[in-house]
Amino acid sequence: MKKHLVMAVVPLLAIGCGKDPTDANGDGIADGIRDPNNVSVVVPATPKGTVSGQVLDSRYSPLDGVTVSMTIGSSAQPKTAATDSTGNFVFPDVPGGAQVLLTFTRNGYAPLRTAATVPSTAGNVPLNNGNANIGAVILGSSDSTVKFGLIGPNGRPAAQAKATLSIDTAGRIVSSSGSNASSSVVVEAESSAEGIVTFDKVPSPNEMDRLGSSYRLVVNATDTNGDGVIDTGGIVRNFSGADIATGSYAYVHPLELPYAYDPNMGLSISYSSLRSFSGGSFKPQFNMLKPGEALYFSFNQPIQPASLVVQMTDEYGRELLSVNKALSMGNTVLTVTPAQNISVGQEYNLYLRAASLSGANSVTQTHAFYAGDVSTPPNNVAVVSANYEESAGGINGLLDPNENIYVNFNQVLAFDYGTAPSEVFFNADFNGSNKIGDAIGELGYEGGVPFSGFPLLPADPVGPIRTKTPAETPVFPLLNTGYTTRFYFTYGGKQLNPSLLFPTATIKFKRVAPQSSVYTTAWGIQQQTDLTFATLTALPIPTPAP
Repeated sequence: MKKHLVMAVVPLLAIGCGKDPTDANGDGIADGIRDPNNVSVVVPATPKGTVSGQVLDSRYSPLDGVTVSMTIGSSAQPKTAATDSTGNFVFPDVPGGAQVLLTFTRNGYAPLRTAATVPSTAGNVPLNNGNANIGAVILGSSDSTVKFGLIGPNGRPAAQAKATLSIDTAGRIVSSSGSNASSSVVVEAESSAEGIVTFDKVPSPNEMDRLGSSYRLVVNATDTNGDGVIDTGGIVRNFSGADIATGSYAYVHPLELPYAYDPNMGLSISYSSLRSFSGGSFKPQFNMLKPGEALYFSFNQPIQPASLVVQMTDEYGRELLSVNKALSMGNTVLTVTPAQNISVGQEYNLYLRAASLSGANSVTQTHAFYAGDVSTPPNNVAVVSANYEESAGGINGLLDPNENIYVNFNQVLAFDYGTAPSEVFFNADFNGSNKIGDAIGELGYEGGVPFSGFPLLPADPVGPIRTKTPAETPVFPLLNTGYTTRFYFTYGGKQLNPSLLFPTATIKFKRVAPQSSVYTTAWGIQQQTDLTFATLTALPIPTPAP
């Protein structure tokens, strides 16, 4: 006689009569039975299963000591397990059909979370080992530091910029069946005064390359001085691990996508606080330096430090002025600081030469810059000095007709050649009429054709420097910027001895039409106030060599 006994929790199989059968191994079949076809399997009321998997690093080596936390359904009390020396873990006795959430954590590695469902059936035999196998869990290490150099569109390092570095895939699951993995790292930091932003406890570039993941860098727009004007715009950039590992994307330029440089491509200045050096405008408003500040130049590839030459002169190019220079950000950013005070409103010349790190190509540029703050124009234009050059009458110590007089102003002026210039008049009687104002060049004379006085024109010292007689040669070739502190006019009056008597001379800017911009400062302000000078000296005459 056979009979079937069904228990509510533990399945037992009874065969024949007599002693009750046992199931010591818990496989749902009475001990001693070898042929499942001869028995009836009892379905448990609450089937159980397991959750298991293996945890590896990005090199696919087993990770031991990983804490695995499992939450079943909506339970607030997680179960924990740890991986063994082979990286394996297992959770037994998990209810069949349960939704579980697993969290993998280990010091120095990015945490990873995944969800899974424990099977409620696993075939006919056995019924209590339905297994949710998570698969190979890859954890990415997060014990490295990644740095970026932030460079503003003006060539300056972007200081105090708030930035976020995020990695969406700092770990993953291999050969997972139906599991959703989530592993991310988000780190916030602020750039230093040198524009370096440092992110700690993130995956290394090589780790990111092995994971096939990428960095996402977000830099906020910055207003460092709180004046409501954005100094540097924000950026969003994605970098692969290989990009960072090879150094191709170490420095971020806000206005263009960085690129892996070709050592054979031409070396150039991508950004600069002087717009003219990066292919922009030559106007002073875009090439101005506040006294005490530094100039910045950002190259499109690293340069050879030993090749760097930086020279500076005043507008006249008579002598070299000292500068301090430094390379940073992998020899891609050059900082130049004048070693002495620079005068607001004055023009200075800068010569720069550098060769690429490979030495395959170089860049050489000479441009001018202007001292001052673009938002704060200096005081009114004034005459600093006036000199004449001994020429027409020889070196006789006298001011002769047709000799040039050079007028030096306290700040640069631009002259518009499309309009008539202002004129210089003297409080003198040039024609011997015992009257002032009835001859060309005399103060008050209005009847000259085409000029009543002596036209004032720019004398930008781009070739020979008219600071001595004869002229000097500049220390390096200069460019005509269209702005200069020195103008000249050709004297047309009678012979004078300036050391004994020099009549007052007046530059009549008011004679220029108010609507025109014939004479404008570096700040774009038109000069329309008449200026007077009362002394005149001869340009220095070189002493003959012994």
